[in-house]
Amino acid sequence: MNRPDIDKRLKEHLQMWRGIEPRADFEAQVWRRVATATEPGLEWFNTLQQWFGVRPAWASVAAVLLAVAVGIGSALSPTQPRPDRLAISAPALHGQTLANSYLAMTSGAL
Repeated sequence: MNRPDIDKRLKEHLQMWRGIEPRADFEAQVWRRVATATEPGLEWFNTLQQWFGVRPAWASVAAVLLAVAVGIGSALSPTQPRPDRLAISAPALHGQTLANSYLAMTSGAL
């Protein structure tokens, strides 16, 4: 068969096909399913979004409390003590170099 014959037969079949009418509440059901559908692993995010979306005042309070907790945690976290002075006798700096003399002068070792 050549192409015009196939196109003619296809056109005849498509004209015989009856249209499908969706139910009256089809669109509402689709939007309900879209609203309730969640991607795997994001249930907790949707729960938080719904909780904070309904209670914007609580979201602000939670953000402030979280900021305070992070600030206190940062202030109380142990840190490495910094040396007060530079080590002038470092093996990379020879005693007679300009850099060693500058370090000695700025650290007060002279």
